[in-house]
Amino acid sequence: MKIVEVGIKLSHDLSYYDNILKNKGLYNDFNVETHDIYYTNKNLDNLSENEIKNSCIRLRSCNNSSFKIQNNLVDELNINEVPIKKLTKYEKKLLKFGYRKVFDTLKYDHHYYKEGMNSKVQLQEIKDIGLLVYFDNSIYYELPVEEQRKKLIDELISYGFGEINYNTLGLDKLRTLYYKKECYSKNQNG
Repeated sequence: MKIVEVGIKLSHDLSYYDNILKNKGLYNDFNVETHDIYYTNKNLDNLSENEIKNSCIRLRSCNNSSFKIQNNLVDELNINEVPIKKLTKYEKKLLKFGYRKVFDTLKYDHHYYKEGMNSKVQLQEIKDIGLLVYFDNSIYYELPVEEQRKKLIDELISYGFGEINYNTLGLDKLRTLYYKKECYSKNQNG
């Protein structure tokens, strides 16, 4: 089973989409500042968005909390969390295993929901990239990839994202940061 997630760059500011979603009955039920740092010991050339993500150790701090280690690829470093004050010490340990910092990202994530929805619409303000809408829905996971994508786009259009259509490609955040130019695909989870 391949899960499709769309992550489409938007052309207006957050308040514009906030108003559109509220007019469609959705409300903003969650906001968070997320600081992600990615480390790898691999060559990331020619990898998909998901392959890059899976080739990296990701540290995530929400609202300036300690960094949680996600996708720990170094068994010898058997820890789950790195306090902000100890980040430099942790990075030195990673260097011994050949890992280098490849991405340091900051985003403001805003979730929207209404009764009856199976998923949430996420508006993410990503530093150095812009505003994106991210969306997936587990009720479509069993469908073929292209059909999942169409259903997700239909649902986003029903929530007021009229600028999106089946030909709209999503922006791959990590590939964009890696190549220092906007990179697009049909599945930000692929």
